[in-house]
Amino acid sequence: MTQQLLAIGEKAVKTAERLGAEQAEVYLASARSFSVDVENSAIKSASERRDAGCGIRSVIGKRVGFAYVTTLLEKDIEEAAKNSVGLAKASVADPSFMSLPSSEERYPVVSGLYDRTIVSLQSEDAAELVIRAVDSAKAVLAGKKFAIEAQLSVSSGAKAIVSSQGISLSDQTTSATVYTYPTIKEEGEQTASYEFQISRHLKDIDPEWVGRSSSENAIHCLGGKTVEGGVMPVILTPLAVTTVIGGGFAGAINAEEVQFGRSYVSDAIGSRIASEELHIVDDGILKGGVGSRVFDAEGVPSQRTEILNGGVLKSLLHNSYTANKDRIKNTGNASRPSYAGTPSIASSNFMITPGKGTLDDLVSELKVGILCRNTGDRPNMTTGDLSAMVMEGFYIKDGEVKHPVKSTLVGINMRDLLQRIHRVGADTRATGTMVTPSIVVESAQVTSG
Repeated sequence: MTQQLLAIGEKAVKTAERLGAEQAEVYLASARSFSVDVENSAIKSASERRDAGCGIRSVIGKRVGFAYVTTLLEKDIEEAAKNSVGLAKASVADPSFMSLPSSEERYPVVSGLYDRTIVSLQSEDAAELVIRAVDSAKAVLAGKKFAIEAQLSVSSGAKAIVSSQGISLSDQTTSATVYTYPTIKEEGEQTASYEFQISRHLKDIDPEWVGRSSSENAIHCLGGKTVEGGVMPVILTPLAVTTVIGGGFAGAINAEEVQFGRSYVSDAIGSRIASEELHIVDDGILKGGVGSRVFDAEGVPSQRTEILNGGVLKSLLHNSYTANKDRIKNTGNASRPSYAGTPSIASSNFMITPGKGTLDDLVSELKVGILCRNTGDRPNMTTGDLSAMVMEGFYIKDGEVKHPVKSTLVGINMRDLLQRIHRVGADTRATGTMVTPSIVVESAQVTSG
């Protein structure tokens, strides 16, 4: 499939150039996804989706046009090339635009991104995997009133990028995700939790662990209480770190946000903005990483970029546009949700270097505090202010978890949060494109009730 995409791309570039484009870039993708949804032990639905299409950027001077089609048919791609060139001719010149990226001499070798087992997975085997997760969840909940939702989803796809700047690249990737969500009713109280695993390889998925852990989490959430608020330490476990730092800090170092003054770390390059305990890299070449790739969404080689070292902000995340604007080296972080969009910026594998100690060790060191397993809230990207609802969390006293909390918020500014991280654990977990252990924030405002 990759060779077919490259051939289509080469022809589309020539078409755009013939129609008047000075530079042209063609991004092509073909993907298949399959999912099985289960309620309790019954299959609720199973669906398969196939998608293929092509997006074309055309450049005339400093004017850029973009068009896409949801097919790979020659006549449709020719029409997209025509529309792309026409839009470039009609657009307003962007003085900050310099050029589409050019081909590089070397591209990294990134292993573990493709699993033939996922490509050949049959519906019966997929259903068996997700039901194994449900059965493990049910075993933990025996004797209780409960309902369980679960899903297995797998995807495989090929993509290619061809440009007039010498780029002609393609690759294939796969991924699999298992997810369970049990809800418990007990003595007038209802609580729920979830667990999941995502990997490039099916063999790395443990459906029994997913089901068992989700139910144990749900049981631990029973009996939630409010607590006396105040300023106290907060432990963020990997799921919470993923939202607060993976979303709330990785988004702030997006070079486009910084260039437009929409980030709370604007003008902070080279400054110490975080605790010396905090070391972060963005690693696009991690073996088997969910965010790994040989090249980014513009055909720039992926790399390992140091973000924070000893609390000092070393780099932002760039695509070709922002790198050219700042006149610095591109970090290879161009990203597209699909062929239907132009490149934005996103992290690859956002990784916090582990420290020492288990989660139990971190808890044992606190006289009083909050353990936040999960929150759905991210900070305001411009001000850095964070008000995070503790969706799953616990009250800590005298080095022990005492009970779950409810109606509890953690408030802090992200610049303060980064500075107040005084412990980083060793309980590292991959939660998709974030790879992180638990962290301890020395003090934050906790409001409960």
